Formats: sequence, structure tokens, C-alpha cells
Amino acid sequence: MLRERIANARPRTVLAVGWLALFLYGFPGQMMPDTFEHLIEARSGFYTDASPPLFTVLFAISDWSFGGQVLVFLLQITAFVAGTYLTLRRLVPRHAHWLALGFVVFPPVITPLALVWKDALMPGLLLLAFAAILDERRWLRGLGLLAMFGAIAIRYNAFAAAAPLVVLLFQWRAGLHWLKRYALAVAVWLAVTLGAFQANSLLTDQEMHLWHSSLALFDIAGTLKNTPTIPDAELAPVFEGTGLRADRNLHERITSKYRPRNFFYLIELPDPIWDVPIRGTVPSPPAQREAISRAWSEIVGSHKGAYLLHRWRVFRECLALQGKTRTYWAVPDRKYEYPGVAQEQGVSVHATVVQRRASAVFAWLWRHTPLFEPFVYFAVCLILLPFARRHRDVLALLLSGIGMELTLFFLASSPDYRYSHWMVLCALLATITLVARRMRR
Repeated sequence: MLRERIANARPRTVLAVGWLALFLYGFPGQMMPDTFEHLIEARSGFYTDASPPLFTVLFAISDWSFGGQVLVFLLQITAFVAGTYLTLRRLVPRHAHWLALGFVVFPPVITPLALVWKDALMPGLLLLAFAAILDERRWLRGLGLLAMFGAIAIRYNAFAAAAPLVVLLFQWRAGLHWLKRYALAVAVWLAVTLGAFQANSLLTDQEMHLWHSSLALFDIAGTLKNTPTIPDAELAPVFEGTGLRADRNLHERITSKYRPRNFFYLIELPDPIWDVPIRGTVPSPPAQREAISRAWSEIVGSHKGAYLLHRWRVFRECLALQGKTRTYWAVPDRKYEYPGVAQEQGVSVHATVVQRRASAVFAWLWRHTPLFEPFVYFAVCLILLPFARRHRDVLALLLSGIGMELTLFFLASSPDYRYSHWMVLCALLATITLVARRMRR
């Protein structure tokens, strides 16, 4: 009797179980340093572009309604469960609710969703967009584009994930010539992307120019790491005005601080080599930004091979191909890095027994199995591409995951697992779909 009741459970009941699992694992949503910045900016009403301002708007609404981050957390888990089910109902209609439940609680899927950050809301919006774009009703396809707009607006490099989904799947009406269809789809993707960027620009009160304080310096140090020692007589004029805290042995001093795992070794850890702002609301002065841009152009432009080697090493860290350490921050622990800030902002810093035990189990899997290694899912995406050539929906998912992962080659400044989470989801969804369709045939 119980077995039959479980087998015949309604989709809404099964999905409620999945939602409850996410709720118990994450509530009220663990905060990170960058999400604290969103909350602080939301309360001050002064928005910077250090992170997407539209996400700060969500924090303002959440703080006004539920207090703190609670509404954002509820929004991200609800969007993810609904998006997963609607996507699987499009891909594998039979038993889509049960597949969605298994998908939601799968360890590499669930772990980033306990934290409140843009990387946890973005996949739910992309999944909702994917399912809506495939609908026959035009108004639903319009809502799908709105969800895509939201995903790009809260995560800048999501434009690469959106491109294959819109270009391959969106059509204004059936029967259009293929050239018109794809031209229109590309135009729609560009409009949604530019609209998302413009919305953030309009919400920004202060541009922080963080590229100059982070990725530019990271690339400079990484490029120098892969070049023969350059004498101070050549480097000193290049770095004049950049805020470099050294006046001799420049090449050695800079490269000694370089780690492909994170750019913070250059600017924040004890004895930083550069004096630049990375937090707060005051950007580096225009003269310093101009000097850093000039140094980046000269160093990278003169040593393109060394720059590409540096970027490859960073990308290798993102994929966990280095073989020495596990993927970074795949299973967040339940310890707050800044408990004083959390208490000052009125955010809970206590985890439940269920959350601590679940995190311990996931952490063991993280350390002793390849479940959380992005290179596994990257390989799966590449292997499945030939099998998906006759499945346009699956092909779009695979290219979406690969496309967003490849943006990390040039844009990543640390190898956080959350940056690869969308690719992991795409690889799993594609595998489920292709296996199910093959079995059905």
C-alpha cells in the first residue's frame, strides 16, 4: 500500500519534498563576504557595481519584507525546484517529478544552494528560461526571456550560458526560414544581454572599476611568472603610479606573491605587493587606474604566450586538473568567516544539527570521491556533444554549460566550485535526457 502511494504521488507532493530538503539544508541562507556587501549596500541605498546592483535590489526587498537574506534564499530554492521540474518535464516527460527530486538532492547540485549569492539564483532562472523558451505559447516564451534577463543581470558572465539557449531554441513563430530564425534569435540574445547590462548601469551610484584592482593585477603577475627575469630598469617605468609597494627586485617580489589559485595574495594577505582598494565604495583614483591599464597592456601585450600560460593555469585550477588539491569551496562549511559582521547586521550565524551533519557527509564525498570535480563534468559535456547532434534541446544545454565554463579561462580570478555549477547541472541534465530517450527507444 505504501509503495503504491509513493509511486502514485502527485508531482506537487514530490516537488514539495525536494523544496523542503533545500529549505532544511540551507535556511535561512548562509551569507558570504560579497553577499554581506549586497545587504549593507541595500540598507544604505548606495549601490556600487562591485557586484550586480540588481541583486542588491533583491536584498533591499528581502530586508524590507522578511528581514536580511531570507526572501532571496526562498526565491533561489523555489526558482531552482520549479526550473528543474519544468526543464525535465520538457526533456523527459515521464516521471519528471521523481527525476527532479533526485536531481535536486544530488550532492554536487545541492551544496551551492545553501548559500545566498547570485550563483545560486542564476541556475534557477536559466532553467525556468530554458523550459519557457520551448513552450508553444508566445507569452510564455516572453517570460522565458525575462528570466534570462534576470540571470544575466545578476551574473555578468551568464551571457555565455544564455547564448546557446536563445540562439538554438528561441523562435518567434514556426515556419520561419532558418536564416531569419537564427538572425532573430541572435538579435534577441543581444537585446536581452545589453538590456541586463544597461539595467545594472542605471542602478549604479558608484563605479568601482574592480578590474584594475583584481584581474588586471592578477594577469600582470601571472604573465611575469612565466617570463625570464626582467630587470628593474625596464619594469620600474612600467609600474610607475600603479600602487606597487616595492622599489627593487620588482620581478621577483611580484612573482613571489603570485598564486594561480587566487589574486588576493597580491593585494590583501599580509604584506600585499599592491596598494589598491577592493572593498568599500571608493574606487582607485583615475591616475592609478590609467597606470594599471597601461602596465597590463605593456606586460600582457609583450608576452602573450606567458599570459595564455597563466590563464591556462588558472583555468586548470577551476577544473581541478592540478591533481594536488580538491575543488575550492565545493561544500561550504558552517563557520562564518566574519561573525562580527553577521551579528552587527542581524544575520543568523548558527547552523542546525541537520545542516551540520549534511555538510559533513557532503564534505566526505568531496574529499574522497570525484563527484565534485568540474573536469569530470567538462569531459562529460564534450563526450556527449556528438550524441546530442540530433537533440537540439540537449545540444543547447551542453553548449550552454561549456560556453559559461570557457569564460573562466579569461575571467576567473579564483577557482570556486560555484563558477562551474551551471556546467555541472548541464552535464547531469544532458546525461539524464540522452539515457532516458535511448532507453525509451
